[in-house]
Amino acid sequence: MDHARGVHQVLDRLRAEFPHLHIEACAGGGGRVDPAVLARTDQVWTSDNTDAVDRLAIQHGFSQLYPAGVMAARVTDSPNPLAGRVVPLPFRFHSAMAGVLGIGGDLTRWTEAELAEAGRLVQLYKDIRPVVQHGAQFRLLAPDEGPLTAVQYLAASGERVVVLAWRPSTAFGTSCPPLRLRGLVPEARYRDEETGHEWSGAALTGFDLPLPEFPRGDCASALVRLRRVDSRG
Repeated sequence: MDHARGVHQVLDRLRAEFPHLHIEACAGGGGRVDPAVLARTDQVWTSDNTDAVDRLAIQHGFSQLYPAGVMAARVTDSPNPLAGRVVPLPFRFHSAMAGVLGIGGDLTRWTEAELAEAGRLVQLYKDIRPVVQHGAQFRLLAPDEGPLTAVQYLAASGERVVVLAWRPSTAFGTSCPPLRLRGLVPEARYRDEETGHEWSGAALTGFDLPLPEFPRGDCASALVRLRRVDSRG
C-alpha cells in the first residue's frame, strides 16, 4: 500500500509541474490497472505480448472494464519477437486499431511495399480514431466463440460506425456466424464508406453485416466504416 501511495505521489507531482506530459502506465498484463492509476496517466501498456492473434483475447478481456482510449496497442514485426507467429501486416494493424495504435516494429527492416501499406493504414486509423477512442464499444464476438472475432464502435453522435473483424484461423466446414451490430437506429440507413452499399439499421442489428471477402488462409481481417445517411419515420 505504501508503494502504491508513493507511486501516486510521484505521478501527482509530475502532473502538477508538467501538465502537458503524456504518461503511459505499465499494466503487467492488466493486473496493475485501476482507476487510481488511470486518473494520473493517459494510457496503459496493455501487455508485453504484442502477437496480433494473442492480443485479440487480451484486448477483449481488458475492454471488459477499461475503454479503448487508454489501451496501448502496437504493431510489431513478423515473425512476432515473442510468439514467433507470422502474421500479415493488415491483420497486425487491424488488431492494434482496436485501441491506441502505435508502431513498435523495426521500420528499417520493412520493405518499401510494407512501409507504403503501413502509411495507408495509419491514415485510415486517423480517420476512425475518434470513433474508436471516444465512441461506445460493443464486443460482438469473443475470441473463444468461434472462427470470427469482432468488435464495434459507435460514435457518440450515432453518425459513424466502425467494425473490426478477425479470422485467426480457418477450418474446413466451419462457417462464420452472422455479425449483428448494436446501438443502431432501426429506421436509419447506413452506408459503407468504402463500397457505397447501404443497409437499414434493422437489417444490420437483426440480420447480418456483410463483411468484405476475407483473404484465403489464416490471419485474415477486415475493417468496415459505416455512416448514417438518413432516417425515416
